[in-house]
Amino acid sequence: MSMSIHESTYYRRQHVTGPGCVLVSIKFGKTPEDGVLVVKRLALKQEEAEIQFDLDRYIEEILAGVQSANEKHNGNLEVQEIEVVPNDYPQRGQAMSAAFKIAEHVLTKNI
Repeated sequence: MSMSIHESTYYRRQHVTGPGCVLVSIKFGKTPEDGVLVVKRLALKQEEAEIQFDLDRYIEEILAGVQSANEKHNGNLEVQEIEVVPNDYPQRGQAMSAAFKIAEHVLTKNI
């Protein structure tokens, strides 16, 4: 029986301003038909954690940030997975800003 190894890369960027803090982690690839996969990033001894923020808004901001970078750089990145830290406390706009910077980096790194 052969075992295959699958490599995947998350691009991460922390965004801290005043009362808000968020670690945005995105994996690019084909967006699944039923929507972006959301994965919880847990601490070593943490078995479960409730997400402490508005996840729908967070996902919308990440998608908007990536779309904005796509438009600026004629890109076609799609978000396949988003990894979330359940006890982050993002302020409005932080996830979008971080996602834009991540996507812009990916789109322009080989130029």
